Formats: sequence, structure tokens, C-alpha cells
Amino acid sequence: MGEFFSNAWTKRVVSLLSPLYCAMIVILSYFSIFYDMIVQNTVSVCVMVSAVSLIAAVIMLYTREQVITIIVSLLMLPALLPAVLFYFGQWYVLIPPLVVALVMFFFSGLGETPKTIFGTCFLLLYLMGSLGYFLMTTLFAPSTVSTVVESGVSPSGLYRYEVVNTADRSDGSTTITIETNEHNKDYDLILFQIKGLSRTAMLTRPMQEKSVVEWKTEKRVDITNQIHNISDKVEVTLSENQMTLLGRPCYKIDSDLLGDGTMMAEEYHAKTLSLSFDQMAMCEIEESTVQLDALNEKQLDYLDITITDLRTIPLTSLTDDDLTKLGIPEEGDVMYCNGEVCFRYYIAILEEYFALSKQEIGFF
Repeated sequence: MGEFFSNAWTKRVVSLLSPLYCAMIVILSYFSIFYDMIVQNTVSVCVMVSAVSLIAAVIMLYTREQVITIIVSLLMLPALLPAVLFYFGQWYVLIPPLVVALVMFFFSGLGETPKTIFGTCFLLLYLMGSLGYFLMTTLFAPSTVSTVVESGVSPSGLYRYEVVNTADRSDGSTTITIETNEHNKDYDLILFQIKGLSRTAMLTRPMQEKSVVEWKTEKRVDITNQIHNISDKVEVTLSENQMTLLGRPCYKIDSDLLGDGTMMAEEYHAKTLSLSFDQMAMCEIEESTVQLDALNEKQLDYLDITITDLRTIPLTSLTDDDLTKLGIPEEGDVMYCNGEVCFRYYIAILEEYFALSKQEIGFF
């Protein structure tokens, strides 16, 4: 048995497990950028993370002389930096991998000189990263005091909201923000809530002493009628994918070079132009063949090409069948604040309020 564990090939095979732990650290850091972490059972999570980290440490210490383990020992510390910054304070999750990363850095088979060089670089990385994060979250944070006075979820569970009172130098304000739960990742013990997709449903000045929030489940047809009764000039801006689902062109082209007509999204993005030498010089383009969607407004003017975006359409032009094609359920959540509608699931889906392509990541 001793010969088996001391065999070089045994260590090489076992060392293939060490990148798995490093991958877990990278995933945690990725989540820290795009998701808020809510631990639902602190004791269980602490035991689980500690057990996995202990097993990983034993494996990596056993294979510390192997190239793969040495590389992993160098990657873990920088890979953990985003998680340390964004999940600062969640120590029952952060301390076990931090201990493993530090132990393996010092006890890996890397030479002393490389350890000194890399150790200095990692120390500077953590110092500069922490300083930069501190500056972004303190010096550039708004000088107002905000208090969450109410929070909750919609009847369907698809949306969560907060009512926030903000005190400032004037009379303050009350804001209702809505976020989606659709993109959350729930792993029973830990819930990762998507961030960077909040939508302001209402902003009122001065600060309201009391904001009565009420959710209702309303039918799609009824909402359509309500909006049409308010105005028949309401417009919505659809994405290219939505226009394609409806079989409608996205762009109208007016040009002697291309001819007049409309284009579907796929046709528009695939369209290329063959330019003469004079046109290349006028547009300051080095290639004789160029994508139509790569031209800026000035270049389009030079080439006498007018492109009209057709994606903003009247809501009255959408039939109930069109709404079904666009993925709008027959009924959904509508929020009222003090008796007034401030959020409709219908419009949120139509205008893709919570599309991942619109996600923004801030530091505060």
C-alpha cells in the first residue's frame, strides 16, 4: 500500500483532482460579481465548505510536487480576490478556501525564489484591489441616507421589490425598485440572487410617510384593454429577436447603393457593401468590403444610406396571438402603490426589463 501511494503515477493521477477545487473557487468569484449570496443555513454551509476544503487540501498536499498542483496553487489566490471583495463578511464561506489557497502556496513544490516573486505580486494585487474597491464604495458613493422600509415578493414569486426612503438636503424621496427572481440560482443551502437588473418602478418627491404597496394578478387581455383605454398611442420597443418571432422587419433602408426596402435582423447583420476606392477614402475605411452594421452615422451619410429602426411599434399593432408568441403569460403580476399602477409584468416582458444583456454591475 505504501508503494502505491508513493508511486509517481499515482500522484500524477490524483493531482488531476486539484483543478476541480480551483474551478469551484473561480465559479464562486464569478458569482460574486453577478449575484448576491444569501446563506440559508449557516451551519450546514460552513460544514460543507470546510469538509470540501479539507479534502482538497489533503489531495493537494499529497500531490504538491506535481506540476498541475503547483499551477493550481498559484491560481487560487488571485482567483479568490473578487469573492473576498464582493462577499466580504461571509467568512464561513471564504475562510476555508482562503486557508487552502495560502497553505498550498507556501507548501507547494514551487521554488523559494518564484514563491517570493509571486507572493509579492499577490500581496500587491490584494492591496490594490482592496484600495480600489474601498475608493469606489466610499468616496464615490452618494452622500445620502437610504432606508429600506418595506420589501417582499410578488404573488408569482418572479419579482421582488423594495420601498426605499432616501433622506437628502431637500425633502427626500421614496423609491420603489423591482428586481427579477427568474435568473436566481437556488442551491437549497445557498441562494444566489441576480444583481444589476433592478428597475425603478416609482420615484416620488418629497419622501412619502407611508407607501401602500399591493400586488394583484391580472389577465393579459384586461391589461391590454386598460392600456388602450389610457391611450392608443402607447409604443413599445422590441428587441431584434422579438421582431423575428413576429416575422416583422427590423430596419428600413433608403439608399441608391442598396436600393430601398426593409430588412429582417438576420439579413441586416449579414449585409455587406463593396466600396469603390473613392468611397473607401471618403469613409476612411481600409477594406473594400464592409459590414452594413459596422458603419457609423457619418459614414452612412457619406454613402447616402438612411437606416430607420422599425422596432418601436404601437402597442395596438400587437394582437393577442402576437403577445403569446412573445412569451407573455395569460396572467401575471401587477403592482399598485397608493392605488396607482407602477409595474406590469406585461410591459416588463415586452420591453425586456430584466434581460441578462441589460445587466449592470456596480460597486455600491
